Amino acid sequence: MVTDASPHFVRSTVAAALFFLPLGIVALVFSSKCQSAVNAGEASVAMRASAMSKRFSLAAFIIGGLIYVVLVAGFLLLGAFSS
Repeated sequence: MVTDASPHFVRSTVAAALFFLPLGIVALVFSSKCQSAVNAGEASVAMRASAMSKRFSLAAFIIGGLIYVVLVAGFLLLGAFSS
């Protein structure tokens, strides 16, 4: 049983649901692939899928965060939050 590979399932789900859906879905796919490889005992496949899941979820957090910042800045510039 492979124990070093973490599927990062919660991180991938949060990235997909709250930040940037396209990369979050890719992270979820790699997370599922990692869990399947862990269950099958394939250490190298599990480690690779774990790393890819982590990378894609991090990219989703960064891109989604940047999008949120740009949107809020745009709304502030347009005066959407003024009374």
